[in-house]
Amino acid sequence: MSDFHALISYLSDLIEKILLETFNDSDIKDLTQQQIHYLKVIVRMKYPTVTELANELKIKKPTVTILIDKLEKKGYIKRVASKSDRRVTHIMMDEKGQIIQQLRKIASRRLEETISRSLNETEVSILAEILKKLANSPENNND
Repeated sequence: MSDFHALISYLSDLIEKILLETFNDSDIKDLTQQQIHYLKVIVRMKYPTVTELANELKIKKPTVTILIDKLEKKGYIKRVASKSDRRVTHIMMDEKGQIIQQLRKIASRRLEETISRSLNETEVSILAEILKKLANSPENNND
């Protein structure tokens, strides 16, 4: 099982390395790694509220508010009042935040290219089936 753990760790490191290289190749230089992580979570969650984001990140709501203030000031996100309940505010990507989404797509393509160079077609198909199984498992579906 330790080989499995080492391989998962390697894969995690590879994904992080490709993501960091993609961000470093871009014009985005004013974000910390933690802020990039938070933006990735916001994109994945699709318009979360402050409370939802705090719960997902497992941090306190005031801490999330400070984070949101900083990211909003930098132009990456904006707060939008809920159409159904004006007391509720959703977080969405602003103009600069849209660049984050594009960079994530570029990083995904780079990862795909790295995998495709290392595996033959049959192995890529097997990996795709395994990843589909992981993606469709109940504990991985947050939506």
